[in-house]
Amino acid sequence: MFLYDVTSVYFEGQHNELAAFGYNRDGKRGKVQMVAGLLTDGAGEPLSIQLYAGNTSDPPTFLDAVEQLKVRFGTEEIAVVGDRGRIKALGRAALGEAHFRYVTALTDPQVRALLKAGVLQLGLFEDQPAEVTVGSKRYVLRCNPQTQARERARRADQWERVRGWIQARNTAVAVQPRCDPQSSLRGAQGRVQKYRLGGWVSVRLEGRQVVWTEDALARETEAQLDGCYVVESDLPVAAATPQAVHDRYLDLTQVERDFRTLKTGLLEIRPVFLRKAERTRGHALVSLLALKLARALDRRVAPLGLTVDDAVERLKGVRLVCLGEAKLGLWRLADTYPAAQREVLGVLPKLAAPVLSLGKANRRRLRNPRQGRSNQ
Repeated sequence: MFLYDVTSVYFEGQHNELAAFGYNRDGKRGKVQMVAGLLTDGAGEPLSIQLYAGNTSDPPTFLDAVEQLKVRFGTEEIAVVGDRGRIKALGRAALGEAHFRYVTALTDPQVRALLKAGVLQLGLFEDQPAEVTVGSKRYVLRCNPQTQARERARRADQWERVRGWIQARNTAVAVQPRCDPQSSLRGAQGRVQKYRLGGWVSVRLEGRQVVWTEDALARETEAQLDGCYVVESDLPVAAATPQAVHDRYLDLTQVERDFRTLKTGLLEIRPVFLRKAERTRGHALVSLLALKLARALDRRVAPLGLTVDDAVERLKGVRLVCLGEAKLGLWRLADTYPAAQREVLGVLPKLAAPVLSLGKANRRRLRNPRQGRSNQ
């Protein structure tokens, strides 16, 4: 089982060979970016990071990931787990040619189309995964109660804010003759569109006032899939149970965590101060190796109740001890450390025995003793 996901990394400059305008997942409008695809094993351990021009769509990057698994890693009988939009028709065709399986999720329009066609039923969306099989495709359905409650509360809060704005604007128009009612209507329509309420809310002008209409049936229809999702796979039933298929898809959260570590957490792959594509890819490779070190450290210190940041901060106290004057260049590791350092060092590979480090002048003197002086 392999996991794959895509993110974007924005640039402060304009002259990197990979820099281009595209769908910006960082929410940084007006900034060029590059696209990064991260491939991990089933446990979330990073295997490969690939960089693409910032205007590259997701499916072509997925085809590269399939090619890596087939050619570079020589893997067989595997399944690739990708998020919505990653594994589309082109990606599924490439997986079929490589004799690979896939696990992905359906978009909301795809789920509604299957419900309309009678392939799926709303009653199957429960707290525990349920499965529907159609030919070689397996659909695993689930409804998360916490997510459902959160989405409904969010929708209610957004509609309350839009109503509050409309009411405040109507009041201002009523007491200020120079206020433009058309401007009020445009503002209301923009907010309805921004919060995606247009499926069941409509606004119009009556005189100088903006009024709204709610379609209760349409609102209920839209809320039917709150917290609901469908995982699609072509894995054989003998290879994975419905619960296993569901859990493998949720493992993509590990890749998302790796992206956070790379971009905004411990490592901070950005900002990128490079221009050539190959050097930028080298920068990404170094970041990937640092990510693997961070994950290895996390596995060791997590049982201590420490984070990677905590462990790194404590390890800053492990220093060389200077023997005599600094100009002599005589350094060695300390014999003992405070309790905070010992706790972290105790779960790491053991340090080498304390050794004497001689500066260049001292090494030359020992190799070439003066006349009448021995090497003892």
